[in-house]
Amino acid sequence: MKSEFEEIVKDDFKQYKEIAKRFRDVKMEDCVELQNLTTDSWLLATRWSEIQSLASKIAQESGINKTDFGTWAYQKYRQLQEMHITCRSWYRLAKEDERMLKGLEIV
Repeated sequence: MKSEFEEIVKDDFKQYKEIAKRFRDVKMEDCVELQNLTTDSWLLATRWSEIQSLASKIAQESGINKTDFGTWAYQKYRQLQEMHITCRSWYRLAKEDERMLKGLEIV
């Protein structure tokens, strides 16, 4: 279901959807994409934190409910934070697996 708020921060929401799709499709073995997602999700979470902190101003300019918009923006921020944490953990595990496999090849 499309939110009325998506149109207010159109470009930011487009970036959010792109990262969410990349997160959905990432493979645990893809260290490069995991590292990129870790960075990208952190950077975009920072942007959504800013959007949430400006909720009052944005709501006033857009004629929407401040609390609802702020809550919506905060949820996007939290989801991006969780993506960041998850990708960081998966990246670490993938690197550990790589090291272990390299160690087995030597034997």
